[in-house]
Amino acid sequence: MIETKRLKIVPFDEPHFQAIFDKDLIGLGRLLDIRPPESWTTFEDMEDALPFFYEDFKKNGSLWGGYFTIHKADNCLIGTCGYKGKPDTEGVVEIGYEVVEGYRLQGIASEIAKALTDFALKNTSVNIVRAHTLAHNNPSVSVLVRNGYRLMGLFHEPNDGDVWRWEVYRKE
Repeated sequence: MIETKRLKIVPFDEPHFQAIFDKDLIGLGRLLDIRPPESWTTFEDMEDALPFFYEDFKKNGSLWGGYFTIHKADNCLIGTCGYKGKPDTEGVVEIGYEVVEGYRLQGIASEIAKALTDFALKNTSVNIVRAHTLAHNNPSVSVLVRNGYRLMGLFHEPNDGDVWRWEVYRKE
């Protein structure tokens, strides 16, 4: 688990996946020791991606996978975040994050991005932490700039189209 001042960032584990596959949000709430969530993600296509995340979890464990974001004071699930797989051969790992609408514009996404970035860069196998945003100014751009990410340019992702690539490097 990764902890910040306001958040607990808890890795997905086997029982979490099972509760999500079973659409058992009451059980998921019990497993996370939180109020039962109304949903577990804001991404509409997450259910389609879940089998991929589960296979990656079975192969690589929970360290470089998905995490639940829990707001400590409210004891509730406010999003998901994590890594899109383990570091590649060049030491690059990619982060992603989401925050439910009622908790946006409070610096929480920045807190998540900082926690994921710091956690990754403490691992000696990571040299670069990467993120992608839509290719225009948006709140995620501000989150990444605030956390020291640099814009690397416009890239085409097969599933997402044109995106901006952002990176932060291990300090020597």
